[in-house]
Amino acid sequence: MESLKEYVPGMDFVAKTFAGLENMLTAELTELGALDAEPIKRGVKFRGDTSMMYKANYMARTAIRVLKPIAVFEVNDEKDLYEHVMKIDWTKVFKLEQTFSVEANVFHSELTHSHFVALKTKDAIVDQFREVMGKRPWVNTDNPDIFVDVHLSHNICTVSLDSSGHSLHQRGYRVAADKAPINEVLAAGMIRLTGWKGETDFYDPMCGSGTIPIEAAMIAMNIPSGYYRQKFAFMNWEGYDEALWLQVKQAADDQMGELKHRIFASDRSDKAIGFTRNNLKSAGLHKDIEVSCQFFDSIKPAAGKGIIIMNPPYGMRLEEHGELRDLYKGIGDALKKNFTGFDAWIITPSIDTFKFIGLRPARRIPLYNGPIETRFLKFEVYQGSKRYGEENRESGAPTRTRRTYENDDRPNRERRDDRPASDKRDDRPNRERHDDRPPFEKRGERPASERRGDRSADSGKREKSTPESERRREWEQSGHDGNRSRIRSYVSPKDGQAKKSTRKHRRPRTDELGE
Repeated sequence: MESLKEYVPGMDFVAKTFAGLENMLTAELTELGALDAEPIKRGVKFRGDTSMMYKANYMARTAIRVLKPIAVFEVNDEKDLYEHVMKIDWTKVFKLEQTFSVEANVFHSELTHSHFVALKTKDAIVDQFREVMGKRPWVNTDNPDIFVDVHLSHNICTVSLDSSGHSLHQRGYRVAADKAPINEVLAAGMIRLTGWKGETDFYDPMCGSGTIPIEAAMIAMNIPSGYYRQKFAFMNWEGYDEALWLQVKQAADDQMGELKHRIFASDRSDKAIGFTRNNLKSAGLHKDIEVSCQFFDSIKPAAGKGIIIMNPPYGMRLEEHGELRDLYKGIGDALKKNFTGFDAWIITPSIDTFKFIGLRPARRIPLYNGPIETRFLKFEVYQGSKRYGEENRESGAPTRTRRTYENDDRPNRERRDDRPASDKRDDRPNRERHDDRPPFEKRGERPASERRGDRSADSGKREKSTPESERRREWEQSGHDGNRSRIRSYVSPKDGQAKKSTRKHRRPRTDELGE
């Protein structure tokens, strides 16, 4: 491949997202007008003009950041990386007085340290400025003007400009947060996966900081995901078209509307409800979302159908597994008692605990909440709904029942015998039963201890007694067995534990036995 690939300005982009949301982001970008959108691992490749880049940053709810690649090349060592980065004309990318930062991600390559790759990229950029202008730009890792992204995978390096800057999950409305708040991009992706667009009532009975109900209101009211955000990195680029940006922004804002159904946010914690109220007020949605402090099982829905999305504790925050089991059992009981006719969606990392809900999940969608692998589960709650492990009787499908020995009339099939093994007769032909007797008893022989000193007993002849044979007999009876090696055990006086000696005792010579 070529050492440097020139991209058509504003035509090639990569949008990053969470694992599991790639297809959702592909559909979302296509709706916004992206061309050739194709899902990749934790992202989407697409083509478009400058206005499409502005739309992706302002309106794509499931995008974490939008990258514009400017170079692709092969890297085998740090020298290759430095030389190829130096070939990019960075003086046309940003100005000397602007600050910049470099973020690198490395996978399956000769260069294995992402921080080292970022440092070498930074060195090449500042060295080029120093050669051309005699001065170098400064690095700012907290709030730079220009964000440079380096992706190195299987020795193929892609250098991109990050048009988003800070992650797009930072919507701009969150001013307070409870412990472990859910990411805004993940929350929006979960709502879009359900297919809900505001046509029914919406409940979040474990709202925490209010992220899920706020994202639900933004979807139902067509509020752009970047509506509350003041800054994007592309505003600092050379060639930034402010008039085009304002045009894209105004067209999106004109599509905003009002809620047609109610959104309820509740939590058992007064502190969490306080955070939710502050965030709702920051987003201007405090009059649109109904907030209350109450337990889930005390909620009485106003309508006969709707949708529930909840993010229960993952178990890392609970001290005992029993508490998590009781929590999920209580969720299932409340759903069956109060929410008949609803679709309930629950995100959980625990495959072993969701079964305590007592309902059979209709869908299981794998998602990642940061590094935590989770499942996004859908439960359809009916009157007398199907329990976990049973088929839905209302669908007309045959019901699976457990067969008994009395009604098991299946021909040519051996029934299972649940008796203990000790009660079963081993009548299998041509098979030797297990015999626990010692080997010498199976052969009809006496044990070696009985045969010591009488080696010719079976022949009816006794060995002639001599002084040497008597001493040998005494030697064998004292624990030594002729030519055979014997391992003796002893107890260490130091620790009192039995140990095994590996010393092998040889047969004594005649001159050692004495007269």
